Formats: sequence, C-alpha cells, structure tokens
Amino acid sequence: MSHPTTLQYLDGLRSSRLLDDARLSELLTLPEAAWGDTDALARHAQQRGWLSAYQVSELREGRGHALTVVAYKLVEKLGEKPGTITYKALHPALPDPVSLSVIDPNWLAPADGPDDYVARTQAACLVNDPHLTNVLDAGRDGETLFVVQEYADGCELNQLIGEMGAMPPSLAAEYTRQAALAVQAAHAAGVAHGAVSPHTLILTPVKRKVDEATGFVSVRPRLGSVIKLTDLGMSPRRPPFNETTFGNTAHVGEIAFQAPERMTEAGPAAAGDLYGLGATLYFLLAARAPHSGGSVIDVMLQLQQAEPTPIETLRADLPAEVVTLIRRCLSRDTLARPSAAEIVITLLPHCEAAAMPQPPAGPAAVLSASETFTTPGIPTAHIPTAAHYHAGYAPVVEPLHDDHLPLADHLADDPHDHHGEDQFTSNTAARPRPKVAAKKSMTWVIAGLLLHGTAVLLLVGWMTNWFAFLRTPDKTEDTGIQKKAEPTKATPKKKTRRPMDE
Repeated sequence: MSHPTTLQYLDGLRSSRLLDDARLSELLTLPEAAWGDTDALARHAQQRGWLSAYQVSELREGRGHALTVVAYKLVEKLGEKPGTITYKALHPALPDPVSLSVIDPNWLAPADGPDDYVARTQAACLVNDPHLTNVLDAGRDGETLFVVQEYADGCELNQLIGEMGAMPPSLAAEYTRQAALAVQAAHAAGVAHGAVSPHTLILTPVKRKVDEATGFVSVRPRLGSVIKLTDLGMSPRRPPFNETTFGNTAHVGEIAFQAPERMTEAGPAAAGDLYGLGATLYFLLAARAPHSGGSVIDVMLQLQQAEPTPIETLRADLPAEVVTLIRRCLSRDTLARPSAAEIVITLLPHCEAAAMPQPPAGPAAVLSASETFTTPGIPTAHIPTAAHYHAGYAPVVEPLHDDHLPLADHLADDPHDHHGEDQFTSNTAARPRPKVAAKKSMTWVIAGLLLHGTAVLLLVGWMTNWFAFLRTPDKTEDTGIQKKAEPTKATPKKKTRRPMDE
C-alpha cells in the first residue's frame, strides 16, 4: 500500500502533466513509495531522464502546476529580467528544445496591453533569418502571456566583452554585420526590434570552463560561432522616456543603447534599431557604451544633452569607413543613419574572415556535355544561392580568357575569398578539359569491332558445319572400315619383234 505522501506527490506529477500514467505506475511499484520517500522517487525519475533537476526542485516546493505552459514543459530556468522569466522548454511536437519567455501582463502598462502585445509578437513569427532566434509561437495560457523562440546555447555579447575586453576591429565588424543582417530581415517584414544591444545579441555556440576554486564560468567562442538577435517583437510599446516616473525606470530597458529621440518619442521604431547597431559596434570596440553614468537618470541626461566620445579617440586602429559608419549610426538625425543593408555592405570589407559563417553546401555539380558522351563540352558553373549573398560571399563573374589560367590563380586576389571556397565564377573553361570522354569513346569503338569480328567468325563456322551435313556421306566412313590400298597396275610395255625370232 502506498504512503499518503506518495499519493499526494504523484497527484502533483499527474496534474503537472510531466509524466504519463505508465511512468507514474512504475514509481508506485518502487519500495520507496510504500514509506513516502518522495525524494527517492524524484531521484529515480531524474536518473531515468524523466525529470530535470529544475523540475525536481519545483515539485519539492509544491510548484508543479507552474511547470507547464500549454503543451510546453519547462525543464530549466535560463534567466530573469524585469517583467520576463525565460525557460528552456520541450514540446512533444518539436524535436529540439525551445526558449519560452513568460511575460508579466503588468509589465506592459501603461501604453501596451496583452492582446495587442500578442498580436505584434505573432507577426514577428513571419520573420525568419539565420541570425535571429526566430519566434515560433506566442499566445496566452489563462492569464499567462508567453513567447516561444528558438533555443540558442551561448552567451550575450556584453558578458563576452566583460570577460575578454574590447574586440579587434575586424571581429567587432563581423559580429555587428551579422546583427545587421537580422535587423535587415526584421525591417523588411515591417517589424522593429526596439532593444538592439549587446544584451540581446547572443554568440552561439561557446566553450565554457569552470574555475573550481571560485566557480566562475569563463566563455570563449567556438569555431563557427554566429551571432543571433533575440527577443524580436518582444519590446512593449513605451511612452517617451521623459514621461517615465522614477519608479518605472526599469521600463526603459538598456537606456545606454536607446536612441536620443526616445526621450521625446514613443517606441519601438526602426530608426532606433539602427542606432542600437552603431552603439553595439561602439561598445565592442571601446568596451563601454556611447553614453554612461552612475544611474539611469545620468544616462538620460547625457543622451539628451551630450554627444558620445568619438570612437577614433579611443581606438587608433580603426578604418576610416568604420569610424564614419559609427558616427552616422549615432547621429541625432534619424534620416542621416544608414539602413541595415548599408551597414552590412560597409562593414563587409573590414570583417574577420575566420569569424564569418561557412556558406551552405551548394547544389551538386552538373556534368558537362563531354562527360555525358553527347555533344562537345560546354563549360558549366555552380549557381549561387541567396544564402551566399546573405553570408557576405558575393559571386565574382569573370570573362573567359584566352590564356586559361588555373582557377586558383583567378581567385588569388579575390577580396571575397575568405575561406578558399569556390566563388562560383564563370571561368570554368580555365580548368583543363577532361579527356576521359575521348578515351572511353575509343574503348567502346575497339570493343565493338572485336565483338563484330567474333560474331562473323562464329557465323562462318556455323555455316560450314551446315553444308558439311547436307553432302552425301561415304559408307566406309560410317562403318569405320578403311579401304585397302590396291596396287597400281603398270601399263604393259609393247613387245618388239626382233629379227632372230622370225
């Protein structure tokens, strides 16, 4: 008979929908169920992989009812910030974990409401980009507002800068370029982010190392790491900052990366995203924001009255184009700011090649006509996909030359050849024309002649045997008796009469 404490614990598991009836029945058969050792039951479920450590802890505290949102099972708490708690979650219809954010409805006041917020966030589901943690779902579960995004295991750029310091210009340019690609995709769909900053840019994947003495976890980029912009469409509508009361200063978000016009205008807006990209690049290069202060009010005053310290006075190793780009992004004139597409183009020549995402594998190469044994060879070329343009690998089209140089020589001075990939040029004729087809054709000709000759010989031999069968056979040949050789009769000589015989 099971202990009452065990039955109560299993009822909590059943109401949380974390375990099905088969697994609950297995827990009931354990000896620990008889004396109510719920901790042992929880350890057993965790060892079997049925429950996570976070779920076990919440169940112990009697909060099992809060471990599911609609059909999503919360398995780990990822972080918490004003108005939002983010979890790692699982869904039975999805193969990979997701990131689920629970939004406090009171956080949306005073200028936003739950229904409008959900509608705008659902519109963000239409934006899809490799440098976004794409929004997958948004809705309400009773009084709970939730937003589901792709899960990215990484670290925020502000954490990376806090540990490693200012970045080399080429690496900062590449990370900002990837962020600008995400902003470009959002703006093309009519969606403004509203909070572009190093706090919403995640580098993924990363390497982690724990210091056993202090417990500090250090992070470093992994090979192939990319930047992903999070929380698209999740910024609530806010009134101008100059209307914010002292008690609601948390509602302004990361004020150091907000545009100056937000002091007098409501948000979010696309122009503010462009300012956020410039402020992020500034931060990656200088390890400080364009405006800083001891409090939110101090930063607001600087944002309203002061100009940021010129980036070239903090770093002497910056290209002139990057300095100009930052100055334009941080301009108080929203019309003077470059678009996200212009930011991508301007930064591309100054980006770190090793940090660029690898382009996806292109389509299978199409055989030339000579390789299919048809007409004479026609040069073919790979077709560049949109992903290559997106990743910054613009195809280079070169005319055919009479002095057919090797392909490697044509690509040697290509500024876009960052990883030695095929740049999808049209100079395929520069490669040596394969002679495989000619050799194979001659082989087939010789083989055909041999087969033809063999067939002729077989036909002649068969016809010879047929005619031999039709002629009359010799009887002696049938009996196997050989004829005896008859002596040859000599021709008698004519006698000549002699005179003495007469």
